[in-house]
Amino acid sequence: MTAVCRTPDGIEWTSVKISQEGTEPVSQNRLDIDLPEALTAEQPETDEFPNLSNHLKGEVTIALRASDLLMRTMEFPSADPAEVADMVGFQVDKISPFPIDLLAVSHETLSVGSDTSRVLMAAVRREQINRIGEVFEKYGTRIHSIDARILGWLDLLQHENRLTGSDCEMIIIADGIDFVLAVLHHGQPLTFRPLTGSPDDPDVIDELVYEFSYTLTTLDAEYDLPGPESIHFWTLERLPQPFLNKLAEKTGVQIENSTLPELPPLSEGILRRTLSGESRIELIPAEWLEQEKNRRMRKQFTILTGSIAAVWLSVLLIFLSIFKVRDMKLATIQKQADAIAPLAAQAVQNKNKLEKLKAASDRTYSSLECLREATRLLPAGDIEFVSYNYSKDKGVTLRGTGRDKSIITDFFATLNKSELFDGVRNESVTEKTTKGVRRAVFSVTLPLSRQEENS
Repeated sequence: MTAVCRTPDGIEWTSVKISQEGTEPVSQNRLDIDLPEALTAEQPETDEFPNLSNHLKGEVTIALRASDLLMRTMEFPSADPAEVADMVGFQVDKISPFPIDLLAVSHETLSVGSDTSRVLMAAVRREQINRIGEVFEKYGTRIHSIDARILGWLDLLQHENRLTGSDCEMIIIADGIDFVLAVLHHGQPLTFRPLTGSPDDPDVIDELVYEFSYTLTTLDAEYDLPGPESIHFWTLERLPQPFLNKLAEKTGVQIENSTLPELPPLSEGILRRTLSGESRIELIPAEWLEQEKNRRMRKQFTILTGSIAAVWLSVLLIFLSIFKVRDMKLATIQKQADAIAPLAAQAVQNKNKLEKLKAASDRTYSSLECLREATRLLPAGDIEFVSYNYSKDKGVTLRGTGRDKSIITDFFATLNKSELFDGVRNESVTEKTTKGVRRAVFSVTLPLSRQEENS
């Protein structure tokens, strides 16, 4: 597994090997290359990425900068993951300037109370993700996960104990790719604001003062925050002291400055977030994951088919040899079979007629009896059939909906005990939200008991 991140002068990545014993560091490298200035400007020319297919091993995670993302932290009046997901989609659709069907949307839960959740939402245009994905695939690399750069930096700061955990902590990250303001409350992000310009531009001071004031005023109305004790800049190189003094004078707050090279590479923070089992932002489109799953299945199927074909060919050669020896015996048996063939054919016809007559008079396994049995076994509660299909050969196929998965599981268990049906086959239970109502959707096949007897 590998996480790769852009730097002002190239690309850096961190890789680990995952085994039963745990994770084992494999490599942490960087590639310094001359990139066009457009790659670090507002609209990156992603088709200028170098060929890294020989370096990026395993599943690849990338990270987007804050200026490409729509990120908000909100309190939701629910701790139920399904309800939170629905509310996230509603809020993103409400605040985004783009239609939600043009966005990849995700969220991570920062904290959960008894009946509330604090959630960080993120969205990005699918067009941009598709563009980046096409470039990586061009060089033989598939993206398996997409995160945010600023969250990787916060992970590093947290892991290195560089966050104060105060009621109101303001941090500015300027890594040559991102220039973003983050406001934290007890280590949890409340808001992110992408900034324009760069920290080495003297004219940026007035804009920073405005952003500080506007951000705190906005957050104070919602969280009643105290003023920050300091504003901490994290930059590639230390900022000039006159710049820091002037900014402190205009804001009335102490300005601190540390350098990002004091921390591990950003890709390490992104990779640690990817490996963690906690809820986190995942902006990879679901169809990408499905395509990758199908690709792997096709590859496994090809290997399996080749192995089966080789074994089959070997077995065929052995059987051909055996058959040649047994040809004489088979010829003799065939003559005997030809002699009794007319009598055997007549016996088979009589048997078939008898079975058809017996089946026509026996209504035990009729469509009506099967429907009556399935209806009788319905558990009490909100569950209903959508379709009912009956076949003498295949049995009964039911499709329907219920209030949740548990009532459907109980229904399947009851059907499995029925003497009329030979167990439960091809059962499937999913959840679907229609017009704001979430219901469990199920399908199941019920072979008839007599099918087992006939076989």
